[in-house]
Amino acid sequence: MSEVKRTNWSIDRLLRPGMRMDLILDMDLINDRIDVRNGSVYDITENEIIISETDPKMTPSMQGREVEVTFVGLEPVSGEVLRWGWSSKIIRIGEYQFSPTEKVQAIYLQAPRPGEISETNARMDYRLTIVSNDHISIQTHPSFGRVVLFDFSAGGVLIGVPAPPQATLGMQLWFTLFFPNYMSQTGQTTINGEATVVRINYAPGDSMAKLGLKFQGLDLNATRALQKAINYYMLEEQRIRNRTES
Repeated sequence: MSEVKRTNWSIDRLLRPGMRMDLILDMDLINDRIDVRNGSVYDITENEIIISETDPKMTPSMQGREVEVTFVGLEPVSGEVLRWGWSSKIIRIGEYQFSPTEKVQAIYLQAPRPGEISETNARMDYRLTIVSNDHISIQTHPSFGRVVLFDFSAGGVLIGVPAPPQATLGMQLWFTLFFPNYMSQTGQTTINGEATVVRINYAPGDSMAKLGLKFQGLDLNATRALQKAINYYMLEEQRIRNRTES
């Protein structure tokens, strides 16, 4: 687990309307399962954060429930992309006056006080799809041949290898993950570690098989580097989505 970085910034310096927010209801770290609902921020007041109806939707019975709230944003001074979070409560689920002529369903969350917000770990389930211009790649067992990286998360990667794959379920192997250094805009970050093959997917006649690899025992530096990459991509996706919707 990465070191916790607390901040005394008020929530309105880190969070703005239109940004994406994740509500974590339940987390099973042993089985890498998480119940997370995401929505967009409508409004920020001294006592409440008002967000859109989540996906999946919240039910009225969840009113009053404790939740972990996380979002990706910039540190106001350094400009570093971080995932922030705090423990909150669902105050109520009800209507919100979105515009003079439109009311929408919204979630009202308890706002944090200065000092209650801290840096949090990357979501285990958030998978980053790799596109050709991302300059992200992976190397692993030589017997696999040419490896293609499809996506990665804080918990593992999905790769493609020539079929039939020279792998078995439960196989332990090393990997090296390469991606750009986003803070400096130059250079490359390298993560070395070990992983277990947890999924093999291919059919006779396929030229490529997909392997799901689960990371095992990444050290603190590797965990933080993965978190920074995920934070960077989530913020970029958010910016693209905001431009598209505006």
